[in-house]
Amino acid sequence: MNTKLKYIITGILALLIILFFYNKYRIAPSVDFNKLNLIDLNGQPVRFQDFKGKKVIFSFGASWCGNCVMELRDLMSIKESELKDVDVVIISDEDLETVIAFKERKNYPFTFLKMNGSFNSIGVNAIPTNYIVNKNLEIKYEKVGEIDWKDPSTLQHMKRLLE
Repeated sequence: MNTKLKYIITGILALLIILFFYNKYRIAPSVDFNKLNLIDLNGQPVRFQDFKGKKVIFSFGASWCGNCVMELRDLMSIKESELKDVDVVIISDEDLETVIAFKERKNYPFTFLKMNGSFNSIGVNAIPTNYIVNKNLEIKYEKVGEIDWKDPSTLQHMKRLLE
């Protein structure tokens, strides 16, 4: 095989590998929230339908995730002023005791839910992964990685999506 063809094949393979990892770790998966097995911090089941009529930010995250903690800190700083009518729901696949301790240690005013099963089982391969859901339970925005809630234009855009 000549050298030029080897370079072309190598380039194509490299591009395919890059696209695979980009798709896996940078594009939010289509999560079927109705099929999630969720419980609250008291061990009671929670269904996606329970949020009908509410504006909700669902964030898949974990106590050990630095970007998750930074995003929650930013959300906490604007929750009472800018997002009063929005429920912030943190979904974790960690054990219930860890989730409870994390919420209490940071004194977060958000709803924390534990997902039975791993994030990988539903295609969430990177956290935080966020979903903006309106009152009709329509997913209006999804993003892998933290949202810059302190950016006024981002905040206004997200608030419009929640309507």
